[in-house]
Amino acid sequence: MTGSTEHTPGTSGPRLGIWIAGAGGDIATTTIVGARAIAQGLADDLGLVTSLPPFAALGLRSLSTLHFGGVDVGYTSLPQTAEALYRRSRTVSRELLDALRPDLDTIETDILRDRALGWTATSDGTPLADTLAHLRGALRDFRERHGLERVVVVNLISAGPTAAADPAQQSADGLAELVATDRRELVTPSMAFAMAALAEGCPFVNFTPNPSTGYDGVRELADRYRVPIAGDDGKTGETLVKTALAPMFLARNLRVLSWEGVNLLGNADGRALDHPQNRSAKIHNKEHVLERILGYAPHAGVDINYVPSLGDWKTAWDLIHFQGFLGVPMTMQFTWQGCDSILAAPLVLDLARFADLAARHGEYGPMSHLAAFFKNPLGCDDLALPSQFERLLDYARAHTVG
Repeated sequence: MTGSTEHTPGTSGPRLGIWIAGAGGDIATTTIVGARAIAQGLADDLGLVTSLPPFAALGLRSLSTLHFGGVDVGYTSLPQTAEALYRRSRTVSRELLDALRPDLDTIETDILRDRALGWTATSDGTPLADTLAHLRGALRDFRERHGLERVVVVNLISAGPTAAADPAQQSADGLAELVATDRRELVTPSMAFAMAALAEGCPFVNFTPNPSTGYDGVRELADRYRVPIAGDDGKTGETLVKTALAPMFLARNLRVLSWEGVNLLGNADGRALDHPQNRSAKIHNKEHVLERILGYAPHAGVDINYVPSLGDWKTAWDLIHFQGFLGVPMTMQFTWQGCDSILAAPLVLDLARFADLAARHGEYGPMSHLAAFFKNPLGCDDLALPSQFERLLDYARAHTVG
């Protein structure tokens, strides 16, 4: 069993900033509550990949050195969201919220609240150039005001419509032209957060299905500014199980005929994904993993249904129809039930710590060793969880301190 992160080797000195786009959401709030609880000895570090023994000697940033801030289009305060998590999902205790209330009040002062940052292709508002300048200024102020050595930007905003495709998105200069000409139908908020972060020298992690780091233009910016990036779409539930199970069928030479999945969730992400135009990227990321792992395309369907009463909890039911020796068909079914924020929050902390480590080592561009955290990982075509995790272990062995 792992112990508290505060009892494992860490890097002391100036604090590391984690600046979250979507800082008022359930995942962001759970991330902040969890980090502060562990740092104060009020909770253990179960769920943190970075607390596993292979990563103990990497010199990862201690959770007590993390300083949180961010941006959100909503005006519900961080303490209010934490209170709602207690009442709706019961994932945090009353005692924990009371103990952390001063921390949450302080962190709330570092969250920029601005509805103009949630624009759509048809909305009017602040020109893109001004928006990017505003974001860059907010990041710079956050870093300087708190004397932070580095700021990692993590995108946690809800799923939104995918921008129309345009050649300009595939180069850094093209993106600059889209901003200069205010082509908001071609530049989504997620892309803007990535562009602002990279221009300020901040590692960027896209935990959402919203395309951003996947564009060649954004990757070119990461190379230009020599900043590490990671994404896309955090792997926390049904797809996590799928990428662990599919290699089993391949290893046993069992042919998957059909793999049907139904996902039920009720939080803000579920509400956003209830709109077809918002869920296309998410569906694509969930559907394409089987063909990439198995080497062929079985009949595979994925449904995402919004069930408000579930709150932050989600359920996935999967039916696998497969064929074995002598052509005999068989079935496997599984039900995955978990709390979306509890599954995602520790990964956000893991990714921020790994991004900081990469930056300290002078690494930049896609962090392909983090593929195990994503449905659609940058720089890695292998989607099988076991081999993805081995890639992360190889990286750790190469970077172990002492």
